[in-house]
Amino acid sequence: MLATAANDHLFWITSRAAGTLALLFSSVAVGVGLSMGGKLIRGRGPDLRAIHEALSMATIVAIVVHAVALLGDSFMHPSLADITIPFVSSYMTAWTTLGIVGGWMMIILGLSFYARARIGQQRWRTLHRFTALAWILGLAHSLGEGTDAGQVWFLVATAIVALPAAALLVIRMSPRRRAPAAAAPEAVAR
Repeated sequence: MLATAANDHLFWITSRAAGTLALLFSSVAVGVGLSMGGKLIRGRGPDLRAIHEALSMATIVAIVVHAVALLGDSFMHPSLADITIPFVSSYMTAWTTLGIVGGWMMIILGLSFYARARIGQQRWRTLHRFTALAWILGLAHSLGEGTDAGQVWFLVATAIVALPAAALLVIRMSPRRRAPAAAAPEAVAR
């Protein structure tokens, strides 16, 4: 009985697990990337590029598994277009579209790292900043449509990785504080 139930839901369970992993991996990858890019780690700290790259690749794999596993789902029966083209799916269209757009952005922007030499370092940096938007779209997708969105365990796991990344993003986007101007020599000597 349990084996039959597991087989009937295997694709859905796989997609659900991969989606959760994509959210967790991407949140940590965004946090690590913002830590490196925001120069929060001063001096000769650890080189986090390899970790950032590994988390980015794990995110991409999890996104692909999340989407492709749905093709075998016996409840939704989505088509390839439903899982790859925005606004095609009739299932929770807005949330699904956010996930599709965020997923494509995350894949393209993640793989753009390997095209830096061709597109130029500065252009790549400008493009790479949109990764935060892709992450926000994925976060919205998971909280709006995810099966586990209302579950305490999911909300706690998401908060543990997403809140630090969100805080780093807010810090990164806030206007830079300028050092106070040095006092004029006349004001110092009375």
